[in-house]
Amino acid sequence: MNLFNPTKRIELIARLNLLTPESKVLWGKMSVGEMLCHCLDGNKMALGEIPPTDKSNFFTRSLVKYLVVYVVPIPKGAPAPPEINPHKKGSKPQDFERERQLLIDDINNFGNLTDADFKGKHHIFGKLTPDQWGRLGYKHLHHHLKQFGV
Repeated sequence: MNLFNPTKRIELIARLNLLTPESKVLWGKMSVGEMLCHCLDGNKMALGEIPPTDKSNFFTRSLVKYLVVYVVPIPKGAPAPPEINPHKKGSKPQDFERERQLLIDDINNFGNLTDADFKGKHHIFGKLTPDQWGRLGYKHLHHHLKQFGV
């Protein structure tokens, strides 16, 4: 599962289109609008537009990164860095339709990105390859779409 896979991008977009401003969260604290902003901010982090506070260490940059990127699903309740947490420093929702469309545009654009576009670091995993960003990006979106039942 990877955002570089066009079929997976189409599937995620179809699921995003099932969301409404009234979609209810099944777990966690974010509203549907906050989730859209959080995911948009996460994409900006991957591209280096939002630099996170580095919370990584050897363990998280090696074993934990491998497990989360390649093996296990993102756990419920995993804390977001403050830079992409809408309850802290992250973007705040303003227009559901606009933010959903921006996220759809980000997903569609993912296949056009080059290695040089991925300038960001992950707050826990450190530097990621484009393939790892693609895998983690897919898992992140899948996790949050499940959070809202789609």
